[in-house]
Amino acid sequence: MIHLPLLLAAIAYAAGVVAANYLALPLGLCLAVAFVLIGAGVIIAAKRELFIGLSILALGFCNQRLQTTLLAPHDLRVLAGTKPVYGTLTGTLVETPYQKFYEHRQEVSWRTLAVMDVARFEEDGKPSRASLGRVAISTPGVAGTNYYGGEQFFVSGVLSVPTGPLAEDLFDYKGYLERNGIYYQLQVKSPADWKCGSTNTIPPYADRFLSWAQRTLARGLPEEDEALQLLWAMTLGWKTALSGEVPEPFMRSGTMHVFAISGLHIALIAGLLVALFRVFKIPRGICAWVVVPLIWFYTIVTGFQASAVRSTIMMTIIIVGWGLKRPSNLLNSLGAAALIILLYDPQQLFQASFQLSFFVVLSLALFVPVLDALKERLLAPDPYLPAELRPNWRKRLDKPIHYVTASFVTSLAAWLGSIPLVAYYFHLFTSVSLLANLVVVPLSSGALASNMASLMCGDWLPDQGEMFNHAAWAFMKAMVWMSEWAAHWSPGSFHIPAPGFMGFLIYYMILIGVMLRWFQNARFKLPLLATLAFLCLIWAALKLPEFSNTKVTSLPMGGGDAIFVDNPGHRDD
Repeated sequence: MIHLPLLLAAIAYAAGVVAANYLALPLGLCLAVAFVLIGAGVIIAAKRELFIGLSILALGFCNQRLQTTLLAPHDLRVLAGTKPVYGTLTGTLVETPYQKFYEHRQEVSWRTLAVMDVARFEEDGKPSRASLGRVAISTPGVAGTNYYGGEQFFVSGVLSVPTGPLAEDLFDYKGYLERNGIYYQLQVKSPADWKCGSTNTIPPYADRFLSWAQRTLARGLPEEDEALQLLWAMTLGWKTALSGEVPEPFMRSGTMHVFAISGLHIALIAGLLVALFRVFKIPRGICAWVVVPLIWFYTIVTGFQASAVRSTIMMTIIIVGWGLKRPSNLLNSLGAAALIILLYDPQQLFQASFQLSFFVVLSLALFVPVLDALKERLLAPDPYLPAELRPNWRKRLDKPIHYVTASFVTSLAAWLGSIPLVAYYFHLFTSVSLLANLVVVPLSSGALASNMASLMCGDWLPDQGEMFNHAAWAFMKAMVWMSEWAAHWSPGSFHIPAPGFMGFLIYYMILIGVMLRWFQNARFKLPLLATLAFLCLIWAALKLPEFSNTKVTSLPMGGGDAIFVDNPGHRDD
């Protein structure tokens, strides 16, 4: 661990962010403590490492408090209060609005979603006032296809605090928005309540690129079907495609991650670019300084999504180290990426996408070497049999077997590391994802590579671009078929309750202990077993009362109620 300074720094900083989430200490006191710890680290050389670690923890605490403390007197939370009010907001769109469709009783309805940085707030019947805040806007229908991020708008509607979950363990929309710095939502009656205050009619470059890329990827295909729209979602981050019931099969099969512009996309694009440049004998140093701006360009033009930014930061660190011929360490690079992201926005620590991204990469770094070693032992040929005596059919199968088992090892490591998080956020246990990802991930890589090739052909080589488009469409159709088959396989996925903190702790202690062979180490074995036994006793003491309680849950269903009664025991109620 001494050789992982950035990982240790990221852990200390994250600990400070978590502490600040539960301890609402005054910001001034937090800053004073941080400065004292930094000064102590400079003066007291003998304990410098300790004070540096505490200083990093204190800085994480201060940054989180700074993000959540109400400081400005004209903050929207001061002006609007907690009761719904009708008013007009003047501000700038953070990003281009996007549409989602919803299906209810075989009827499709559209809704436009946007986020605005508010500059002025005019409550109905009162004068306009300067204000500060970020608001989520929801409008039925399609509110202008020529509205773009960065433009000024006047939008009228009902401003209110978002509602929390309807029942325990349901999606907390209010908490989700607050983690993104949004404390209000504006419910707009119709698109007519939008008025543009900007005279600029030229779309931003990212929107122009999106329109061009959509046309390019559709060239030669007969129609705009679901497969093409999913290709736009996977390659360009187009959010509209993942609406209605479209994402359900991918969620139940554990393959939804291929549609987030994340590590898989950035790593594949970076790998293709590096391979292309190395074919032309471009030196590593020059290659790295060309590839890094290109992957950042892709991240920006696809909407600067948080998952893409995280992956690009990590890939930048890895590529720069490779270009400088420095030894790489995945854990240290992971810590560096986490530290950079949390310095900019500590609230991301509490978002599902951040936690899943980093836990999966951490699992790959820790568990893949262990599982690889086990795989090599299982597949190793008979040491007493000379290589020339091995059957030819067995030699021919070596490469395919190693490829499939290597993919399975990667999928298994990622699955093991993400089980509690998937259960907590989605209430799903997806054992079928091990099989589904073995097929879907290579297919998605083929689709993404084909789309990248089509975009490179662009308007210069349209015939070749059409060929790549048909290939990408075929890959996507196969992905959809595989995901739907896996989702409908009944033992493959099922709903489970969200695990609590003790469940997380016990699971990861057992998993890490088994994978890193701590249970076989005489030094760690007894303390680890004793700690696990103590935690299991606490978990059992907390869970036992639940087995004798009757739980009644009532959900409003728009004109009626759905009531679920859970009696003691595990029988069907």
